[in-house]
Parts: sequence; structure tokens; C-alpha cells
Amino acid sequence: MITPRVSILAIIATSILALGSTAQAEVRIATVDVARIINEAPDAKAKKKELDAASEAAKGKLESRGKELQALKTKLEEQKVSAESKEAESFREKARDFERMRADLKADLDKKYMKVNKELSEKVMGKIEAYAKSNNYDLVIDKSEKYRGPVLFGKSSADITDEILGTL
Repeated sequence: MITPRVSILAIIATSILALGSTAQAEVRIATVDVARIINEAPDAKAKKKELDAASEAAKGKLESRGKELQALKTKLEEQKVSAESKEAESFREKARDFERMRADLKADLDKKYMKVNKELSEKVMGKIEAYAKSNNYDLVIDKSEKYRGPVLFGKSSADITDEILGTL
């Protein structure tokens, strides 16, 4: 059975052989660590701080509400309030509201994270493409996934990660 990784490597190898045999032109290939660029980009550091602040605010909100609920639960247990009482029903409603709030905050944070990740990825991919075109690279391969990605070996001289970081 042929895996997607083997298929991609076969296509790349065939393309390189076809280019080499027909034109005898020099094929310029580069590697780039996209994950490193996304993590080290100046924009990424600022966005990470924003996301961390939003996450801490949400965490604080949840902890505060959680403490209120726990105090109410303890009070109801001490008073031995019946499960059918209005107080018990009110507590259950507040617990449901708390769970909804937790889910909403998580969804909001996930949405913000996805938006930031998409924006950074698009910017980085644009910079990589522009750099490759302006420096006449025929092929640029992502080497982010060590041992599992398409690049099994690459000389450091073929790595353009630092150059891309310099353009951001």
C-alpha cells in the first residue's frame, strides 16, 4: 500500500528527474521550517501575548464563578436543602449556566486561535513564495516535521528559514 508521504516523494523525485533529463538545467531546491517561522515571527510573539491574556481572563472568570458555585453548593449541603427545593433548582440552573459559559469561552478562544493561526500562516506562506520566486527556487519543501515529513535529509545550506524570518 502506498502512503501519501511516499506518493508525494515519488512525485517530487519524478519531477526532479524530468526537469533534469529534459533541460539539463540546474534545479534549485530549498527547505524551510514553516513551524519555526510561524512561532518565531515578530507578529506571532505579539499575538501569543494577546491570546495568553485572553486565556488568563477567561480562566479568571471561570475560577471566580466556580468558587461562587462551590460556596453555594457547600451552603446548600450544610442546610440540607431538599433536591426538589427552589434553592436546589436555582443551583442547578447556575451550574448549567456555568457549563455554558465554559463552553462559550472555550469556543471563543478556539476561534481567536484559529484566526491568528490562519493570518500568520497566510503571511508566512506569502513570504516564502515571494522569496522563492525572487531567488529562483524551483521547489521549496517544508521540513517542520522531523523524521515524519517529506525531508529526510537536507544540507543546512539549502535551509532558507533564517532568510524568511529576516523578511518578516
